[in-house]
Amino acid sequence: MADQKRWKEMDILRGMAILMVLLYHSVIVFPLNLHEIQWCKTLHTFLWTVQMPLFFLVSGFCYSFHGGYWQYALRKCRRIFIPHVVFSLLDILPRLIPNPFVNERMNAKEALVDFVLYGGSDWFLWTLFVIVMVFPALERLLVGSADGVSREGAQRRQKLCILFVVLLFVLKPYVTDLLLLNMVSQYLWYFLIGYGLRRKADRLLPVFSRKQYLFPAVVVMGLCFAGMMVFGGDGRWELPYRYLEVLCVFAGFLFFYGLACMCRGKIGAFLVSCGTWSLQMYLFDAYALVATRTLLVSVLHVESPVLIIGGNFIMDTAIVLAVSRYIITKAKVFRICCGIPEKG
Repeated sequence: MADQKRWKEMDILRGMAILMVLLYHSVIVFPLNLHEIQWCKTLHTFLWTVQMPLFFLVSGFCYSFHGGYWQYALRKCRRIFIPHVVFSLLDILPRLIPNPFVNERMNAKEALVDFVLYGGSDWFLWTLFVIVMVFPALERLLVGSADGVSREGAQRRQKLCILFVVLLFVLKPYVTDLLLLNMVSQYLWYFLIGYGLRRKADRLLPVFSRKQYLFPAVVVMGLCFAGMMVFGGDGRWELPYRYLEVLCVFAGFLFFYGLACMCRGKIGAFLVSCGTWSLQMYLFDAYALVATRTLLVSVLHVESPVLIIGGNFIMDTAIVLAVSRYIITKAKVFRICCGIPEKG
């Protein structure tokens, strides 16, 4: 079955996405605010626009539901919810105590409210967790046909389900941020796209891998991003902004997937490794970044934005990948806290 096939290029694409996340975080605001430099701010915004939709798209592509719902839910709690709780609490602790390593201070009540009601600082895992918990119900609407519903009825509810997800995406600015439902409404759309792509992967992915799409894709991505920069600051242009975002992400997918298909040898193996350990690299990035930015800015007094961003990115990548592959796998308690599934 196509659903059981492993697509190495998607693993590489996920590796590219986590590296973009690390680069995004390398554009620091503390102890030196690089966002005051226009090209740094633009790079930061571009990475944000492309990286997280790619992550959710790949997550939707890799989604699978088998067994009963409670068994599925337990697996997702082990994989996503436990790391979310553990690392969110670890992130809160240094913000409660005055210290020179973090920029934001919180009291215990603020931290608790933010964590319980608004996902805390780890918005990505909570958003992904909510999506994967509700998606089996959406999948039933999308593909369910053995429950006495006619073919026409199944197609009708499939269209209504897709329309509902699209409306959530378009109306995201008006959705509450309670439990990060606004973020769920934005990224559920990309998760659904990835899910749909997996069902037609044998036909579509070979087409997307063609090298002649690379240049048009990067041009479209650049033009759409430029348009987003124009419309992004004015609420009257919210709908055109959302259209441009979708086009930018789709063009970005074509471009980076095309690059993924070209990656072979050591580069391909490195990106597959990053994709395999992407969740754990994400979890440890904040801690590695504190160390590298302190070393570069506070100890070595580096002032060049290129050296700060490049140094943070290279050192962070080396640190989090090494920790993920060679340290946290040694003890079961670390594997549980970091969402590493047990073999077998």
